[in-house]
Amino acid sequence: MSKLDEIRNDVSVRGKSLLGTVADIIESITKQNLAFASDFAGFAVAQVRLPTQANDLGDYRDRSKDAYSKFGGKLKNHGKNLVAVLREVPGQVKDALSEDSAAKPKAAKKVVARKAPAKKATAKKARTKKAKAKKAPAKKAA
Repeated sequence: MSKLDEIRNDVSVRGKSLLGTVADIIESITKQNLAFASDFAGFAVAQVRLPTQANDLGDYRDRSKDAYSKFGGKLKNHGKNLVAVLREVPGQVKDALSEDSAAKPKAAKKVVARKAPAKKATAKKARTKKAKAKKAPAKKAA
């Protein structure tokens, strides 16, 4: 086999490895986007139905506030998951192009959507106290 044939074979193997990695990355990003679209559609439908479900204006306001809070939490989680997927991209591409992976193709890491831990009321109170402390003007020494 000539040197040119060896180079062509090496490029072909690395190219296949890279294409597989790119396909895995596209799949992960697409799944994240579909999960977000599903949550957004559910939120939008719930908002359209809300006026027919609320008993009065106060109930409407409370239900709407709860729906926005829940959707905001889901949106935040989708953002974190998408950032996690994108942070892995450089390493996955580097691995796909390395000589070791060309000889032994590796499966790309799949990012599993993580659920946010339930927040405790004490954590919210602590953040509120910190925010109030930052807003309070500093006292000058006499």
